[in-house]
Amino acid sequence: MDTKKDKILFVVSTLQHYCNFIKTGALKEIQDRVIFLIHPKLAKMDFGVPSDRIFFYSYSGKKDIFHRHVFNINSYLNRHKSSVFAFRLLRLKPRQLRIYRILAFPVLGSIVKSIFLKRAEDKSLFKLVQKINPALIIVPSHAFEGMTFELIKIAKKIKAQSFLLAEQWDTLPCKTVFTFKPDYVGVWSQQGVEHAVNIRDMAPERVFILGVPRFTDYLKPEARHLPSPYPFKYILYAGVSIQYNELAALHKIDELIEKLGLDLKVIFRPAKAQRIQVCPDVFFEYDFKHVILDTPTRSYYKKGVGGDVIKDGFSSVFAFDQNHIARLLANMEFMVSPFTTMVLEASLFDKKVFTLVYDDGFHASFSLKYLFKTLLHSKGIDGLKNMRMVHSFDDLEKIFSEGDQLKQSDVKLLDIDYFVSKEATANYPANLRKVVETILENREPSL
Repeated sequence: MDTKKDKILFVVSTLQHYCNFIKTGALKEIQDRVIFLIHPKLAKMDFGVPSDRIFFYSYSGKKDIFHRHVFNINSYLNRHKSSVFAFRLLRLKPRQLRIYRILAFPVLGSIVKSIFLKRAEDKSLFKLVQKINPALIIVPSHAFEGMTFELIKIAKKIKAQSFLLAEQWDTLPCKTVFTFKPDYVGVWSQQGVEHAVNIRDMAPERVFILGVPRFTDYLKPEARHLPSPYPFKYILYAGVSIQYNELAALHKIDELIEKLGLDLKVIFRPAKAQRIQVCPDVFFEYDFKHVILDTPTRSYYKKGVGGDVIKDGFSSVFAFDQNHIARLLANMEFMVSPFTTMVLEASLFDKKVFTLVYDDGFHASFSLKYLFKTLLHSKGIDGLKNMRMVHSFDDLEKIFSEGDQLKQSDVKLLDIDYFVSKEATANYPANLRKVVETILENREPSL
């Protein structure tokens, strides 16, 4: 089947999508066939195609709420299938949980979900996609957006193929049940395949390992020799968005550096948004002797509203400079971090990581200890050769002790390739083209 004339609709609904897939050149080998559906706030961005191949659309926030109701009902219905879905319910208030428990009753649940999904239907979006008439719709996703599942549903209606790209490490193991199952899923690695098959009930032949486009430059030989962003030796502390007493950890590390007289600083790189804490959580450099805020993060640190809601997620301050991050990783002495994707990024540079997985005493419901034991994407991470797990606050001292006191000998050793496919990542554009051709060649011909 000749697929060269088949149109591909690629959805870019967030600034993160733009940074991850457009700025990285991930689409360069299929770009001649791509039509973009983008958020209007990205109108000034360069997509590298003529303007007649760019369409604008913003999915209604009100309609998205109906999808979230369905997500929560489905999580309740599937709470015994996986710890992931039970975990999603912990984020609900007691009153909300009681309501969703009632809405999930047999028969009633099906009726309620049908009503919500009917209210979530977007006729304007359907007409626009129908007008474009793509053979394939590619949607980068956290698997938690209403628009993602509307597009998958629309694809089925117009007999196009849908291809969901798992955007984050935890997209498949930690989000909700697929409201509508995509035809195909693209994942980071073999671990992602297992999550897609075992948690999302995808057929193995419909799951493709693509790697991570924003990590591609990390794998180039020159990445190991990038100049340092700072004129001194440093530890990188990578922050986390969940509730966690980061200041206590930073103070302890600061005290240890002072006590031991080490020629080291700590670069604190906070997550771009943090949830509201029940402990002091505002970092001031004057409170520390050896800890400084990573320079680019000064433009966004504590700019959130109501916890993890960012004022304007399309602001250029959130368009992370991957080159700066690569320079940070390449030149750090080692990393200290709660359980985040940054531990994988450090592993791609073969840097030692001290991963914090202890209860901070303030956030028991979502402590790092609980999350490490519960979240499925964490399984096996302690088997990476560069990984050291910090299971208690007191163990922070062992980071600087003689010998490798935090090294574990009773874990199954794994290569970083299990979590991030290096081959696929290094060749992302070519692999994406091959996968797209395979999908288009296997689709049912239009009547």
